[in-house]
Amino acid sequence: MLCPSGAAGRCASGTAMNQEDTAESNATAKRISQVIFQHAARISQEKDISRLLQLNADLARDLTGADRCSLWLLDEAAGELWTKVAHGVNEIRIPAGAGIVGSCVEENRFVIVNDAASDRRFLRRVDDSSGYRTKSVLAVPLRAGDRVIGAMQVLNKPGGFSEHDAELLSFMALYSASEIQTERLRQEAEAARLLRRELDLARDVQRNLLPHGCEPVAGLDYAAFCRPAKFVGGDYYDFLELPGGLFSITVGDVSGKGIPAAVLMASIQTLLRSHLLRQALPLSVLMSEVSHTVYLCSSSDRYSTLFCGVLDAERRKLTYVNAGHPPPLIVRGTGGRIERPAGASGLPIGIFPGVRYEEETIEVESGDLIICISDGISEVLNTAGDMWEEKEVEEVVLRRRDSPVGDIVKAIVQRVEDYSAGADQYDDMTVVAIRLLP
Repeated sequence: MLCPSGAAGRCASGTAMNQEDTAESNATAKRISQVIFQHAARISQEKDISRLLQLNADLARDLTGADRCSLWLLDEAAGELWTKVAHGVNEIRIPAGAGIVGSCVEENRFVIVNDAASDRRFLRRVDDSSGYRTKSVLAVPLRAGDRVIGAMQVLNKPGGFSEHDAELLSFMALYSASEIQTERLRQEAEAARLLRRELDLARDVQRNLLPHGCEPVAGLDYAAFCRPAKFVGGDYYDFLELPGGLFSITVGDVSGKGIPAAVLMASIQTLLRSHLLRQALPLSVLMSEVSHTVYLCSSSDRYSTLFCGVLDAERRKLTYVNAGHPPPLIVRGTGGRIERPAGASGLPIGIFPGVRYEEETIEVESGDLIICISDGISEVLNTAGDMWEEKEVEEVVLRRRDSPVGDIVKAIVQRVEDYSAGADQYDDMTVVAIRLLP
């Protein structure tokens, strides 16, 4: 190459500078290659995500020639940024948007600050608490798809950080974000597996609590239907033959879902059965004792509406207590008149201590039909969100009152399904029917 006249000195100087730049570039490339080579084997063999992220931070620090690296994650629920990995310090939490790293996350772009002390975003209190002195900062966003989930930050590079360092750190941030998302997906899958396992256990508990078929009982024809709205419901029912020719009917709706609801349901059934078999009457005292025990043995958000009746078919009497549950229908065998038993509904069991219940007794005759339902029947919605009128149940029962009770139960359920016409079942559905035979 020939230099123009008078420019020989400048040309020689420019050539020397190009040679220096090339040498520096080659040295940087060699250093980066050596760093990657040193870390690659450990990273490729590591299976533990937490340890892998620590190794990623080590590599990011060494690639950029920084002193320390930290990996920050955004806790949206708490409105904070926290360090998943941080060289030299324990976990740090700062308000989301605070500090240089917060600015990086909010603006979704890399931030270079080579004089931290003069930057208004710099959080001195972090240095004050750790004893570390931050001189220069480079932070790049951690992205998962179109979301920013945190940032990777390196501190204190001799001579300061450059955009080339930002490119290197962005590469490491991409890799780390991928690992974080993999871990989150794994945790979500594990949580879903555990939830499914819990639901399976709860469903098995509930399935075993419900009567398996209706054993023949002299003087009675009875049937029931129960279908949860979701995988595990809160409705339940029970039948129990008692000493002295008595027969108990229980229909309830436990608050909550899953294992806690199933455990409460099992506890209530066990308590009721124990008390009923020992001494069914007076039913008001029995229900008060059961309610108080449930209150003492469960949390304040665990309770149950409950209708419990004791039928004396020989003496033609039904004694019952209603603890916040929809009242039953009595369809008289003579004339088909429908009655709603009188008496105020009490509080759900287990909701308050020392609740006292009142029992009611009504006369029943041969051919009379007793229908108990849950609010999943009485409050069913159609696709337009309209609630049907409970008289629909009365119309079904009156039309089918001479049919076997099993057919009456099926007809009520079918009427509910016809009305909902494809709308999601939003609540558990339970129907119990009992007829006194001649």
